[in-house]
Amino acid sequence: MTHDNLGDDLIGALEEALAYQQGAVSGARLDRVPYTARLAAVDPPPVYDAQQIRSLRKRLNVSQPIFAGMLNVSGSTVRAWEQGQRQPDGPSLRLLQIADRHPDALLGHVASQDRGARRAG
Repeated sequence: MTHDNLGDDLIGALEEALAYQQGAVSGARLDRVPYTARLAAVDPPPVYDAQQIRSLRKRLNVSQPIFAGMLNVSGSTVRAWEQGQRQPDGPSLRLLQIADRHPDALLGHVASQDRGARRAG
């Protein structure tokens, strides 16, 4: 068995095992192929407190409603975070981390709207 054609080798081994089970082959061959499992670990996002969330939003220069839209949460959720009434969790923590470390990834989705042009159109 070679590492170059592992798929073909596996199919061949299964065909050989089936033939052995059906009595078509009188012997069996066992080949061992070393395999190293690759594991990946993902660090948990940092925990953001009320002051850090407020500072992050101000650094991005966006209002609470805009910040909420960037994170896909309600404005009342952002307000509660900033007042320390609630703590972000789950995906919100990861999005806060992205906003903190890579703000352009989220700021690129904020569209500026000219209210005068909207009234005219």
